[in-house]
Amino acid sequence: MKQVYLSVTDLFRKWLATFLVILACITTANAQVKGVVFRDFDLNGIRSDTLPIEVGVAGVTVRAFVDLSKTPISTTTAADGTYAFSSTDAPAGKTIRIEFDGFPRGDYNGPYGAGSGTSVQFVKAPIDNANLGINYPADYCQPSGVNIATPNYVNGNTQITTDKDGNPVPVDKQAAAATALISFSYIASGVASASDFLPNQLATAQQIGSVWSLAYQRRTKKLFSGAVVKRHMSFGPLGTGGLYITDITTGTTTNFIDLRTLGIDTGDDPHSGLFGDKTQASVDPGPMVAMGRISIGGMDISEDDKTLYFVNLKDRKLYGIFVDAPARTPTAADVKSWEIPDPGCSNGDFRPWAVKVHHGKIYVGVICSAETSQQQSDLKATVYRFDPTEPTPNFEEILSFPLDFRRGPADGTFDPLNPDKSCLKYDHWLPWTEAWPETCGLGVNPTFVMFPQPILSDFAFDDDGSMMIGFLDRFGHLSGLANHDPQGNGLYNGFTGGDLLRAYNNNGTFVLESNGQAGDRTGSGVGNNEGPGGGEFYGKDEWFFIDHIAHFEITNGALVAIPGYNEIITSAFDPITNVFQSAGMKVFSNKNGQENRNYVIYTQQVGSFGKAAGLGDTKALCDPAPVQIGNRVWFDDNRDGIQDAYEPGIDGIVLTLHDMENGGVQIGTQTTHDGGQFYFNNTTVPAGLLYNHKYEIRMDTTQLPKLDITLSGAVPLSASGGRVAARGARKAASGLQRYYTLSPANRSDFTTPDLRDSNAQLVGGSAVIAVTSLEPGQNDFTNDLSIYSCPELVSEKDTIGVCAGTAVDSIAATGKYFSRVDSVRFVVFSSPQSGTAMYGNTGTLLGTVKPNASNRVVLYNPAINTVNNSAVASSQYVYAIIYPMPENPACRQSSVVIIRVTPALSVTATGGKLTCSVKEVTLTGQAIYGDGSIAPIATYAWTGPGGFTSSLQNPIVSVEGAYILTIGNPSCPSAFTTTTAVVTSDTVVPELSAFGAGLECSTCSATLYAEAPGATLLWTGPNGFTSTEIEPVVTIPGEYTVTATGVNGCKISTTAELLPSDHDDPCANHTPICVPITIKRIK
Repeated sequence: MKQVYLSVTDLFRKWLATFLVILACITTANAQVKGVVFRDFDLNGIRSDTLPIEVGVAGVTVRAFVDLSKTPISTTTAADGTYAFSSTDAPAGKTIRIEFDGFPRGDYNGPYGAGSGTSVQFVKAPIDNANLGINYPADYCQPSGVNIATPNYVNGNTQITTDKDGNPVPVDKQAAAATALISFSYIASGVASASDFLPNQLATAQQIGSVWSLAYQRRTKKLFSGAVVKRHMSFGPLGTGGLYITDITTGTTTNFIDLRTLGIDTGDDPHSGLFGDKTQASVDPGPMVAMGRISIGGMDISEDDKTLYFVNLKDRKLYGIFVDAPARTPTAADVKSWEIPDPGCSNGDFRPWAVKVHHGKIYVGVICSAETSQQQSDLKATVYRFDPTEPTPNFEEILSFPLDFRRGPADGTFDPLNPDKSCLKYDHWLPWTEAWPETCGLGVNPTFVMFPQPILSDFAFDDDGSMMIGFLDRFGHLSGLANHDPQGNGLYNGFTGGDLLRAYNNNGTFVLESNGQAGDRTGSGVGNNEGPGGGEFYGKDEWFFIDHIAHFEITNGALVAIPGYNEIITSAFDPITNVFQSAGMKVFSNKNGQENRNYVIYTQQVGSFGKAAGLGDTKALCDPAPVQIGNRVWFDDNRDGIQDAYEPGIDGIVLTLHDMENGGVQIGTQTTHDGGQFYFNNTTVPAGLLYNHKYEIRMDTTQLPKLDITLSGAVPLSASGGRVAARGARKAASGLQRYYTLSPANRSDFTTPDLRDSNAQLVGGSAVIAVTSLEPGQNDFTNDLSIYSCPELVSEKDTIGVCAGTAVDSIAATGKYFSRVDSVRFVVFSSPQSGTAMYGNTGTLLGTVKPNASNRVVLYNPAINTVNNSAVASSQYVYAIIYPMPENPACRQSSVVIIRVTPALSVTATGGKLTCSVKEVTLTGQAIYGDGSIAPIATYAWTGPGGFTSSLQNPIVSVEGAYILTIGNPSCPSAFTTTTAVVTSDTVVPELSAFGAGLECSTCSATLYAEAPGATLLWTGPNGFTSTEIEPVVTIPGEYTVTATGVNGCKISTTAELLPSDHDDPCANHTPICVPITIKRIK
């Protein structure tokens, strides 16, 4: 029994592989947004899985902006071009802006179509087909009606009409009248006939002579052809340096230029002994040396159709000649050249030929010819890549390989009776030589000649970047059909044995096929011992005759591959079984090297070259890629000029396209659709779009009042109302009015601005985008236009009155047409603001409020200072403004509430003092403002001892005590201020003492005395006596009264009596007599 042992590592790998598969399935299953980036080769906006097969594109960056978020979620496309965002990243129901970026170099957005959006898409999760088609413009070819052009060789001198004897040649035998340039359908198969893919004649041999290289200027449908040395066929009228131009549309061919007139030495004409009769054999020995060494090798045209690149075989240089589009005759100033490097060939024997322009680079093919050493081991092929746009262009060697492998012989004829004459011996590439080879075939004197000498003649590229390499056999251009050898002997039938190889693109490194294997693709010639490593990828390059392989290498070195078709067309002789002395095309699959179809252009044709390289280069006559301009009109809800995920496109908007190089004439009309999208292209513009041409996209703004545009979309407005159309920064004189205006244009303050910004400027009554179309296939979908409408904002109250020191409980406003991101800011100012000054950050921010569902905003408990110490009501101005601030000043709507603060009242009050003299006092009260001025209007309320109350401002009271005064402000019923006035009492009488004295005998008088501190005295006595003295002097006896009055008016009195003497009057005789007296004191 067989036992199987699995290591832990093996088990882990199996588990990991299973886990990753399950994870991938889960991830895909849960994806809310997914799609694929694919190559839209035919630029129809639909991914095709038939011809062309449109493969996915790996490595494209995909960003998702969800709803209001400005921070994207990013991923990159997988190897098959798919991408996905999970339900966590892109929740169901959310609107999402998808951006595609990081295209491969030179790729552009394909056209908008049923299966492809643009590089910016707006979707709603879930969605599984957010796809994008991109393409390299030069990869485009129209989906139907494609023709292939190729030179068709004819024997003889194409510039004369006389035979070898000088006699006129009938037209049907004239080499000059023969067809030398043809085209045929890409899908052609079978043998050409009047009813089966008959070729189109593009030029006669007289017009162009022998040419090999072709270059097609797509936009003008002009085909360039370049001279080549071919034995037995003459040059055209321009000789070795001849370039010709054929108008595919009209079928006319003219001389373009003889390169020698530009100072480019292409060598001298080596031909001799050619006749105007295509049926007559010729010797023409000169080309045996000249072929591959003079005149023109490969040729191609730049992808912008303006520069021809070709190899001059004489000086082995690559030339670039600027010819412009449409082509004009170049001058020496239009010529550039670069020396092609020797790849290390023995004796310096390198021979360039192939020229291919591909994705901005030029590929040049060179072989080491071994023409000096004559050693097969010295044969080698080298491929250079060259970028002419670099400051100092260099030839970069990207592939080199020996040509010493066994190949199939061009012919398999073997005569067992004459084995030395076998054609099977020509089963390798051989060094270049001017010698005529030994014949092979049947019999003693066979007439077959072959000697395969390599020329790396052409390149084509597959969709995966792999390179197909075409080799022509130099000997095919040194021999003919039933023609002489260089010495004029015999009539020999030449064979050409070219080749077709494939080099796999391994992440930018080319790896030559080996034993029919190219990367992960297995060809049809594995193990056939006819290619590198013992097999060949394109193994069906053979011809069957009577069920046997008669020719093992029949290709002829010219290649055509149209992207997306997964096949390669190569020129060949005898491409169809049992059809001989023919030439045409073989078509192989690039997937497996199998034969797809075959086509014979001529067979057994008089004057043809039979099996000896009867056809030249091949070119697909592809149209230039179409261009589109346009993209999207959207409602810029937040007015920032940036396409946000949630902002909808506007359908139903009419836009016009104007030719600005033709007076601005209108040439197209589009109505926005599918979310505001519009596209001008060759379908919507009857005359088509021109390349590199100035246009204007215009939107008449008068159509906007007819629409009500919201986040829900655009609907017609009722007849009763409307919005004012976009008209720049202007505000209606009557007050707030909603209108539409253009978003700020050409924003650049964020990443990838061209993908997201608005481009329109207001010119008169139109929104205008100036645009210049680009080169073919370079679609410009950055021409976006956005409009928005201004919000309306109204305060619910014009004025809010508050008493000084009282808090404002709330301020409210209502509005319309708010953005989802809008808030309302309340800003207070000390003075009114004019215009949009309230947006100037000079006020005090009270708060920011988000509108509710009914578009109402309320700021509760704003921190407003309501102190008012003045004599008049003060005002503060609270403005409700939009935040963020609209960039357009006309949209800086505001509403104002005046906060009117009633002045604060204070009070003064005075009482009084009750005394012996003051029995009542008047209380005084006064309401005053904070600045001390009198408040004329107030209410007064007094309370005091004994239940006293009064509403008088100044009541009279007679009771001492504290009296409380409360004043009120009629404007602020709840605002009261109180103070206290005090009434005091003072009735204390003064202390009084009085004394007397005796009469002095000497004076006959007496002095009275009274004392009452702090009081005033008043004496009265006989005979009206009065005195206020403390010690009055009296002379008359009698009773004297002294009264003391205190400062509080209280009085006290006493009396003193002056009695007369018991004696005679002592003063009668003037004798002083001292007599005591008695004074009576009265209190």
